[in-house]
Amino acid sequence: MIDKLDLRVSEFAPPGPVLGGPMEELKRHPIPLFRPSKYYKYVCDLREPFGVDAVVHLFLRLGRPNHKIEIIDAGEKTLQDMARIVTLLFDVDPWTLGVMRTDLAADIEGVSVPWFKDHSYVNRKQFSSRIEKSYDKELQFIGMGSAVAQTLYAGKRPCLIRIYNKQAEWRMQWHKHEIKCKRFNDHMEGLEMSEEQRYYGRLIPPSFPEYCKARGYRLHDGSILTRIERQIGGNRVPPEYATLGSLRYAQDHQPFSGVQITCNEPIQNLDSPPPGVPIRDWLAFIGLQTVKERLGSEQLARSLVLRHGKGNGKRILESLTESGPAKRQPLTMEEIQESFVKSTLLQTSSSSEGGVHLSPTYEHTKQIA
Repeated sequence: MIDKLDLRVSEFAPPGPVLGGPMEELKRHPIPLFRPSKYYKYVCDLREPFGVDAVVHLFLRLGRPNHKIEIIDAGEKTLQDMARIVTLLFDVDPWTLGVMRTDLAADIEGVSVPWFKDHSYVNRKQFSSRIEKSYDKELQFIGMGSAVAQTLYAGKRPCLIRIYNKQAEWRMQWHKHEIKCKRFNDHMEGLEMSEEQRYYGRLIPPSFPEYCKARGYRLHDGSILTRIERQIGGNRVPPEYATLGSLRYAQDHQPFSGVQITCNEPIQNLDSPPPGVPIRDWLAFIGLQTVKERLGSEQLARSLVLRHGKGNGKRILESLTESGPAKRQPLTMEEIQESFVKSTLLQTSSSSEGGVHLSPTYEHTKQIA
């Protein structure tokens, strides 16, 4: 799925029905809700005042004073919905706007984050053109969490691979929603209201299973949901994701091609090497498994070999992979790609034909303006 989307808008683009009045006033003086930021002259969250799921960033401070539209909850919207949001803010053809950042994600059920830590790695060439940099800084996995890693990162901003516990993220968001409802109800206690008004005015948060169901996932005992996400941004957005129109065919590409899953299992029998494997290679494979256990991940063990391999690290790793016992893993890259395609088609299928300019209806514009 397309889980996040930031679009670049030219400074010459005329404002749409939502921003027409505010931008005209901003030329003369600051107005409420539009606050300055580090990189933009004005930033405004349009959800509360206008009911539009977007954050608009106006007048870039460095370089050309372009604007940025940050779509909120992009993963829950179709591309057609995102295009309509753009036309409410600026009078432009939304399909031609350049992508500043997009996160492409696939949800994997039944496979935990620690499993990815032990059985996956990322090809460094997918994320860095400066191979001479230190591998520790250029490409790394970072475990975040107390006892069990909840988030893994490979690479660095603006382009990286992120693997994290989606249920844990939802639980945190659900807890914040619970607190928000409680504060609203506590504030309502001090108002002069009848019991009937107080009863029907209370906010009742959903249970956590209901919260997950609203996001298209049915929670059950022992369920595990892991999201693998590729963040693309800055000047490293490839041509196939360069514009909003290009994203209509995002399901035809492979955003996770840099991720590799290993098929080797730990050695249980030390009596003899596998048939056809030289004793030297078998001992080297045992050493690689020991390094992986010491460092804590497949990624860091491979980075060590690449760093000290004197240009032969890739060849050494390939030979060692063939020396260990193999087994069928519970997940393949084909299954990850299939999950990505299914979720992305739900967003792009409605906008796969044509690239017409969208205009909001008069009644809808009048409601939100």
